[in-house]
Amino acid sequence: MTASVEVINPGDVRTRTEIRAAFGGSPQGGICPSDDMHSVNLYSDPDVGEQAGYYDGWLAEEDELGPVFEYTGAGKSGDQTFDGVAGSGNRAVLRHAEQDRVLRVFTRVGKVPGSDTKTHRYLGMFTLDGMQPYVWRRVHGEDGEERSVLVFRLRPEGAVQHAAQDVIPAAEETTAEFVPFQAVTAAMFQSDPATSGALPLPKQRVRKGDTGRKAAPNAETSGTFVVPEAFGTKLSIRAATAATVAVRHEAELTQAYKAHLETAGHQTGAFQIKVKGLTSTLRTDLYDATDHVLYEAKGSNSREDVRMALGQILDYSRYVKSPEHEGEPKRVILLPSAPTPDMYTLLDRYDVEVVYRSHDGRFVGSLVP
Repeated sequence: MTASVEVINPGDVRTRTEIRAAFGGSPQGGICPSDDMHSVNLYSDPDVGEQAGYYDGWLAEEDELGPVFEYTGAGKSGDQTFDGVAGSGNRAVLRHAEQDRVLRVFTRVGKVPGSDTKTHRYLGMFTLDGMQPYVWRRVHGEDGEERSVLVFRLRPEGAVQHAAQDVIPAAEETTAEFVPFQAVTAAMFQSDPATSGALPLPKQRVRKGDTGRKAAPNAETSGTFVVPEAFGTKLSIRAATAATVAVRHEAELTQAYKAHLETAGHQTGAFQIKVKGLTSTLRTDLYDATDHVLYEAKGSNSREDVRMALGQILDYSRYVKSPEHEGEPKRVILLPSAPTPDMYTLLDRYDVEVVYRSHDGRFVGSLVP
């Protein structure tokens, strides 16, 4: 006769032994996959995270898809990774959908009275955000050294506990940290190349400096000056949507243009921005440190994307400062093809330039090196 296993619901507090009986996983570690239970159990310890320079928890700011829970990947020192033994837990989170496993989140709350046995509160089941499964972030570790960590963006799947004590603390001040050039993986998209010719191209307007170049995707940012870099692992996304395709186009476009800038001898990276009073971390797409140019990339040249890019770049550029350059950076929207003439008129009003990729793959725009 098989002993019955106690049901654990969101909000329940249990020991890891009790959790393992219900959901499997290992007795130690922060990311604990279980094949038998089709689960990847994620354990968060607020005290450990704060000492290591990060917070796990709910963002206070929800988007159009609802709430997001940020969970920092495995690896206590140095840059985190998806590779090798050190990256096995992070790979388990990234591939949970294709391996038919759900993500279950637990946060440490204390100890069993009279013992050293830790207790954990169950928050519920989650899945990776399909549009932006994770970001890279620069943090200061326990030893004071800067490092890059993976921050997974989790969406609730069913009933979850959304308690006030699990919300990430708001930033106490506004910062846009600049750090030395450092390779930081930025991929969050499928690795097969996205073509730039899938969208109809409007009649292109030739502007000053209309000499093209070659092309490419997206830098993960940190309030720090970081370096975008492609990550070659395929990501399983449950539904292929038009938005997902546009995001992949944006990533490929940004990576191509980043490669062009570096071929021209420019130093590239991104900015990670924290705004006082907010829990979320803003990130730019691409920054040319040599010429002090901030780029916002979009996967299409549609009116909606251009207007969104305009708002984003006007917002982000307020915070981007460089000791080598005076004032705010030059602002450029990076597109897969030329926008319509009236969009140029709009962008001219706000002193925002355009760089786009021509039919032959060259980059066109007055600021293209």
